[in-house]
Amino acid sequence: MPSMPLPSAKITARGRARIAAGHPWIYRQDLIGGPDRDAASGGPLLVRVVDERQRPLALATWSLGSPIALRILTSYAADACPSPAELGTVDFLSLVEQRIVRAHARRQALELDRDAFRVVHGESDGLPGLLVDRYADVAVVQTTSVAMAAARSRLGPLLMRLLGVRLVLARDDGSARDFEGLPREKSILAGAGPSQVVYRLGANRLTADLFEDSKTGGFLDQADNHALVAALARPGARCLDAFTYHGGFALALARKGGAVLANDEDAQAVARALVNAKRNGLANLEVRRGNAFDLLRTLEAERATFDVVVLDPPAFAKRNSGEQAAHRAYREIMLRGLRLAAPDGLVVACSCSGRVSRSDFDQLVAAAAAKSGRPAQIVARLGAGRDHPELIGVPETGHLKCWIMRAL
Repeated sequence: MPSMPLPSAKITARGRARIAAGHPWIYRQDLIGGPDRDAASGGPLLVRVVDERQRPLALATWSLGSPIALRILTSYAADACPSPAELGTVDFLSLVEQRIVRAHARRQALELDRDAFRVVHGESDGLPGLLVDRYADVAVVQTTSVAMAAARSRLGPLLMRLLGVRLVLARDDGSARDFEGLPREKSILAGAGPSQVVYRLGANRLTADLFEDSKTGGFLDQADNHALVAALARPGARCLDAFTYHGGFALALARKGGAVLANDEDAQAVARALVNAKRNGLANLEVRRGNAFDLLRTLEAERATFDVVVLDPPAFAKRNSGEQAAHRAYREIMLRGLRLAAPDGLVVACSCSGRVSRSDFDQLVAAAAAKSGRPAQIVARLGAGRDHPELIGVPETGHLKCWIMRAL
């Protein structure tokens, strides 16, 4: 039986320009028409994207109700458009498998000094709406598009086979699902055994419950930065990690032999950080529970100083609303951090807020430095680790900012 051509979604000239520029999202306002159902209601996973003259532009996943109507999987040059018959032979799961294999090979080639890393980084790996993290022998999946969510049950066995893990979990309980009108939920996709794992970041081993802890269990986007900051710290450095979570920066810095004070407001995170300190034999790491803003003010009043101050808070700005309050919060913690830094001390200021751009963050850093009265150098402007590549021209794939400063 001959293959049936894929249904079409027609877009405007502005949408065509976005594809030509390499951006993988087509918003609903640039949609002229498309199928009357999507994968959530038995409709197509894939559509062929055409312009107003019916010329094929791309292959994309389709969402009927999301503000992002189309997520581009493959775009076509004007002189290399496939025929409708060729488009009809596209198998979504086979395409996903091929790209997961390539993405995993790229991570293996990095020769990371850890067994926890991002395997698939959505649009950057040609798989919009799909994130896959690996922690030792467990994989965690997040699907943030209607098409990927509909294919989720098939992703579990696929990842078991491709990655050789014992368990595949779905952590589809984040706010990104709200944008697509998808329910928040957690589930086991394949395999068996406990969701608790012990994974390795450099010399340290960390514990996480991949079903219960934040994000997919940890903040793997900072793993390379943990190692770099520790490498820059002098032996015996006195360090502060004000928003420690499970102790990523604090554990790496404690390996330098100096006293490290770690703090977090969440009781479960503090308990996890204490377990991690004990597991790694780091008696020089003290973990406290408390509000970081209060702690920073108290330490400043006590005239405490540190050779390294790490400020890696949770996202202060998650949506358009509240940006000014978020800016004030970033400025305050950076101001306190600079005042707590010893001469030639390092201040590591981070933001995982997608609503705060790199230029915004530069302005916040400059304002905090000016108010602190401390001249400071920018040692490095970092982003997420090498396993979280940013797709050029798509800033949404590179939300993390990690600025290393030296207070003079």
